[in-house]
Amino acid sequence: MTSDWVMISATIVMFVSLLGALGLLLIAWRRQAAIRGLEARQQNGLGMSSPVATDRVQALAGRQGISEGGVAMPSSSGNGAAIAVVAGAVVLLAAGGFAAWWFGVRDGGSSATAGAPQIGKPANSPLGGDPDARVPDDPPPIQDRAAYTVAVLNASGVTGAARQVVAPKVETAGYRVGEVGDANDQQLAASVVMWPEGKQAVAQNVAKDLGIALAPPLDGVAADAIGEADAVVVVGKDQASGP
Repeated sequence: MTSDWVMISATIVMFVSLLGALGLLLIAWRRQAAIRGLEARQQNGLGMSSPVATDRVQALAGRQGISEGGVAMPSSSGNGAAIAVVAGAVVLLAAGGFAAWWFGVRDGGSSATAGAPQIGKPANSPLGGDPDARVPDDPPPIQDRAAYTVAVLNASGVTGAARQVVAPKVETAGYRVGEVGDANDQQLAASVVMWPEGKQAVAQNVAKDLGIALAPPLDGVAADAIGEADAVVVVGKDQASGP
């Protein structure tokens, strides 16, 4: 959900920036066109057609210098203001484009990977050599298994391994079953139970209850694929067909 709101916000920022830039450019163009039109009338000796036009010339004259020929010419401050407007428009456009790239294109966009989690360290990976990943014989006890949610992802290549085989085991062990789905990697040999920050003890207990030997930290799994899970069982071929 967080990534969806970020994408919506980035899109709004991009369009607001674009509209703001176009508005600033239009204001700058109309201001310069008005100055050129009034200058042309003075050069042609047409004078001022109405008091409103005279007021505009007087207002503009306060921000412009006078050339030797007596014709009002844009001063450095007037040019500076126009340059500032254009520079501001460019900055807004750049900011909007960067926001769109950062949230929509970088790394292929979050929407492209939301449907399936990425398992970064599959079977026979260095996780096996990590002493912290090995489930101890007596993991730290947890009070109430029903208070913890466990997501189950199928990485075995066996249809139904997560939902029909492992998820019921999780429920029988006393945990709440959370999100159940498939991982992109479907060649995992040995199952693992991954844990988010602060939930190592939960993952180790889940692994112990399911007969899984490894409980590594959460790695390479999309957040929206596991929800608010306290542990994630990634089902390999060893657990796909049951006990």
